[in-house]
Amino acid sequence: MDLLQLKYFCAIVEEGHMTRAAARLSIAQPALSASLGRLEKELGVSLFDRVGRNIYLNECGQSFYAFVSPALALLENAARSVDDFKQQRLDNLVLGSVSQTYLPDAIMAFKRRYPDIRISQFTIEPENADRELNQNDFDFLLIPKYLERPDFIQEVLYEDRFALALNTSHPLAGQTEVRLADLKDESFISLPKGYAFRDFTDQICLAAGFTPCVAMECFHCQMLDLISAGLGVALVPESFRKKCLYNHTVKVLPLAGPPVIRPMLVSYKKARYMTKAARAFLEFLHEYYTDQQAEDCNECS
Repeated sequence: MDLLQLKYFCAIVEEGHMTRAAARLSIAQPALSASLGRLEKELGVSLFDRVGRNIYLNECGQSFYAFVSPALALLENAARSVDDFKQQRLDNLVLGSVSQTYLPDAIMAFKRRYPDIRISQFTIEPENADRELNQNDFDFLLIPKYLERPDFIQEVLYEDRFALALNTSHPLAGQTEVRLADLKDESFISLPKGYAFRDFTDQICLAAGFTPCVAMECFHCQMLDLISAGLGVALVPESFRKKCLYNHTVKVLPLAGPPVIRPMLVSYKKARYMTKAARAFLEFLHEYYTDQQAEDCNECS
């Protein structure tokens, strides 16, 4: 057996489908099937059960994958460590997220401190997250929810507590706090469907017993102006208050009851070698958000 056969085998396991694995590897499906056939012949066992056009990893295949996957990861890390030693990868950092608008201030601050490090980003689709995480080669994933992936380390950078932003002329604006359930007849302003922020705000409304009526879809940069114009209310992080400092037509009210929290996490693969650039980025993120929290506390004191 050779490394290519093992890489092909792992791709089939991770994709769970021969056609998708072939597309991921950019090879023809018959060539992939032939490679798997040669590997099984050499091992003297079938690694998959074939049912019609579908294949399912069997017990032999599960046992084989449990050893092959970490072995390939070690080989990849060995190559990365050599590159890192030669400083060929020192200035490269790859970030994945469900939106390229995540953590822009932190990333810009990092670039100011490390101007020679090149940063590239890719966006994953939440509904296809598992598949895309297997396909993409990245140092960190920036995401507002925990992954059900035991092969990842997940660290909380900060937590957003949600509140309600509304026009100061709104009937609820005189209250000190507002119950989510009291918003069932309101017109909401939110991001378009498919964005993680929209999914989160829709879910907390559903948990309160209603489906929000989204009258206006927009992006974060437009939200303040739309609320100011009285076109609806919006569920926003409490940090949104900073945007309202010079806008006296928008008010941010706390939500009554248990706090509605959304974490922001930095996630990375346990088995992946961490380059100097990656270590610098992770240390910087924790330093940056520790300082941000201290500033927020000072503003509230």
